[in-house]
Amino acid sequence: MTDILSGLNARQREAVLTTDGPVLIFAGAGSGKTRVLTRRIAWLLKQKKTTGNRVLAVTFTNKAANEMKERVTRLLGQVNYVNIGTFHSIGARILAEKPSRVSSSTIRTIRKVISQCLKATGTDPKELPPSQVMHYISGQKQQLRKPEAAEKAAKGKYMQEKMAFIYREYDREMQKNHACDFDDLLMRPLLMFDKYPAIAEKYRHRWDYILVDEYQDTNTAQFRLVRLFSEKHGNICVVGDDDQSIYGWRGADIRNILEFESTFPGAKTIKLEQNYRSTKTIIEAASRMIGANDHRADKHLWTEGEQGERILHKECERDFEEADYIANRILRSGQPLRDHAVLYRTNAQSRLLEKALHNRGIRYVLVGGVKFYERREIKDILAYLNVLVNPRDTVNLKRIVNVPARNIGEKSLGRLERFAAETRRTLWEAFQYPEEAGLHARARQALRGFMDIMVSLNGKMRELPPADFTVEVLEKSGLHAMYRDREDPELRDRLRNQEEFINDVKMFEKYNPEASIADFLQDVSLQTDIDQWEDSADAVTLMTVHSAKGLEFRRVFIAGMEEGLFPLERARLEKKEMEEERRLFYVALTRAMEKVTLTSARSRMQYGLLRDTRPSEFIAEIPETCLKSDRVARKPRRPAVRPSAAGFRNAAPPRDSGVIRPVRPPAPGSVHAGDRVIHKMFGKGKVKSVIRSSQTLLRIEFNNGVKKTIAEKFVEKM
Repeated sequence: MTDILSGLNARQREAVLTTDGPVLIFAGAGSGKTRVLTRRIAWLLKQKKTTGNRVLAVTFTNKAANEMKERVTRLLGQVNYVNIGTFHSIGARILAEKPSRVSSSTIRTIRKVISQCLKATGTDPKELPPSQVMHYISGQKQQLRKPEAAEKAAKGKYMQEKMAFIYREYDREMQKNHACDFDDLLMRPLLMFDKYPAIAEKYRHRWDYILVDEYQDTNTAQFRLVRLFSEKHGNICVVGDDDQSIYGWRGADIRNILEFESTFPGAKTIKLEQNYRSTKTIIEAASRMIGANDHRADKHLWTEGEQGERILHKECERDFEEADYIANRILRSGQPLRDHAVLYRTNAQSRLLEKALHNRGIRYVLVGGVKFYERREIKDILAYLNVLVNPRDTVNLKRIVNVPARNIGEKSLGRLERFAAETRRTLWEAFQYPEEAGLHARARQALRGFMDIMVSLNGKMRELPPADFTVEVLEKSGLHAMYRDREDPELRDRLRNQEEFINDVKMFEKYNPEASIADFLQDVSLQTDIDQWEDSADAVTLMTVHSAKGLEFRRVFIAGMEEGLFPLERARLEKKEMEEERRLFYVALTRAMEKVTLTSARSRMQYGLLRDTRPSEFIAEIPETCLKSDRVARKPRRPAVRPSAAGFRNAAPPRDSGVIRPVRPPAPGSVHAGDRVIHKMFGKGKVKSVIRSSQTLLRIEFNNGVKKTIAEKFVEKM
């Protein structure tokens, strides 16, 4: 008993001991909410207020649920059966009971069913991608809208009407197969309770105490479930922080926590405001900044920790210089790599950061995402480019022939491969004989269309600079159109990654003006194949701010602190979204234990254009006593040229950053290990080793700490 309450501050102790009735625990960042939640469960059982199987604790991830189970077991010294799990696992248990027994489906199965529905309704996947339909259906289910309600709400809106119709077909198909998706695990129990009042009554009496973690992230369905579970006894305890509500885009409703006291009359509110994670400077900065939001509960986070360093805002001239600055600061910090996290608003920002860390041999882990060159949309672009450079590249040719979808299926591809083998042709050559290969009329027409595109692009490969040629490939192939003008956040991210890829090609083109697209592809392959990471568990963490929620690091960099990026431009259209962006920045700040560095670039390559930027307004909301700035002097800048319809071309050339330029490339094979060389982007360095194959590659250690494998023709011998 004593152990359960030991080490708790006054407010934490009150939260543990207030067992009966509705209780709202506002748990500020780093205030020990998991400790309170688990000790509260242990206290209920130790005091014999109930038994383990009469307690329900719900959270959002399996990891959090398992941690709660382990902590409760350690506190009680024995295994106690407590219903601790995610909302979805609880929903699955309910659905497993009669009369509604269903099986859950994988994302792959769900995509397949949606694709079948698109085909059955004659919908072109290029016009309406399956992922966009999935996003729409998920949103409808989170609002507890059945297909008929969705069709009614969509009336008069063409695209929504089409998606609502597909939703009806999808729902019919899933029910026919007794299958359910992720959102069904929440929606269907509620529908079952409406249909079978006796089952609903059973669950009103099923548990004596309900505990909900991260309550600010609950959506409509989750709110209705916990309210039903607690209707009879009223013993519901929710823990959360409205200032960390950052999932509105996926259905979370901040009103659930802000209106808790009116929803559950007589509720007691307890505020955990003492922070055990961050310095006083970080806490004051975060508290003052989040205070600009109107829709929030009144809280005052504080700490007994040391004052700590002021937050640094470092402004760089260019976006790639920002990434280099972060990498160099980590390299020279003298601290373990695991102590550092680099956070950013959008996944596309990781490309420059990954490259800067990679070039310096700094190990990193990418959390909540896929490394830039391993993302599907990037591998698709690279596959097209590789085939255009080398039509004998069978692996990449098979990847792209039906991307975007062209009605060239596995059977047609199999016939083409057999024909190629029988006639001793390459697959590319076989593609030119669709009739002889035995393809049906529709597949023959689709294959001819594909080959027309590839032949046309091949003719332009030598006419256009690498970046312009890549834009042409994106447009002519249809890869850009796959993600353009879509509402689905996943598709918007893929579009941003395509645009960031163009920036990458432009950057390569700037520093290698005589290089071809083949040279760029080789540079990419060197980054991903030849350079090796140090094999160590110690690594810098790269992640979006959304992925960082619930984590902590000694030193945190928040990159891209610019208007239009953080906060996002579209957030300005609605106050509600702007407040969520501010909460997101609050989450980013409060991940740090000791040191925060905010970085921004005076100009950033976006959509193939070099654009002027200005620092995020969120920086100005940090008190001057908590902030120090290191900014570049502002000079008049020539405006960027507007993009063409393609979205990328005619960009103003990148500004010269004053780096050393090579004058005379060395004679082939004249550079040896130990020689000093100069590279246009990385400056001076020493050749550590030489790889001689179809062309000479140099492993160079540059004076600025970068370790890079570079083709001999791109350096100058000193």
